[in-house]
Amino acid sequence: MTINKILHPKLEFSDITHGFFTRKGGYSKSPYNSLNCSFNVEDNESDVKKNLTLICNELKLEKLIKLNQVHSSKVIVVKNKDDKINNIEADGLVTKLKGVGLSVLGADCAPILFYDKISKIIGACHAGWRGVINGIIESTITNMESLGANRNNIISVIGPTIHKNSYEIKKDLALIVKKTELYKNNQSILFQVNDDKYLFDLPLLIKESLISSKINNFGNVEIDTYKKSSLFFSHRKSSHENFPKEAKTGRHISIIGLVD
Repeated sequence: MTINKILHPKLEFSDITHGFFTRKGGYSKSPYNSLNCSFNVEDNESDVKKNLTLICNELKLEKLIKLNQVHSSKVIVVKNKDDKINNIEADGLVTKLKGVGLSVLGADCAPILFYDKISKIIGACHAGWRGVINGIIESTITNMESLGANRNNIISVIGPTIHKNSYEIKKDLALIVKKTELYKNNQSILFQVNDDKYLFDLPLLIKESLISSKINNFGNVEIDTYKKSSLFFSHRKSSHENFPKEAKTGRHISIIGLVD
């Protein structure tokens, strides 16, 4: 099978491997077709395992670490390859171990990959609006620093996520966002459509969080998961298509790893 991944030039170094994987080229059947990487949806478990094996082989990784993502600011430091970490509730991972892939699942929330090219330390986090407001980005950077990274040397890339014109929210969520320093720094994060409707720029919220954490070297793959739902899973798109039934969709995966 041929699986597809998006690469970003800011992360193209000989000592790391990375990829923002699409939903194409896996074993899962509809509506999880086909490279679903989550065991927490109603997909066939053996298909998910085969999908993850495909991805590990593609990136030549010995081990892949996945979290049970909960929109928190909790970050796990991977210190040993045999650590029992998979499915711990957290939203970020950091390590300096070679051969270990740090992964983020997504279906509209943003994956962010981090690399300190001097100290050879990597990180990855799951960044929806709750996680960003809760401080997941700063927490990931701080935990990278605990291993010896310097934030002045950290490169970060924002992966496929829902974009402003696809992300309509109601006033109650807009009021939460308006209370944050990130919004006060850049009010373009929200665009008011009417009294109870706003468009929410999640990538811009993330950029403001990176800037506030003194990360100035960052990129963005600039892919809207909602508009590109044929290539990436989108929970919101599935919700709209299946309304009033529950959304049924998979999760794509984004990974970074250190290699020899």
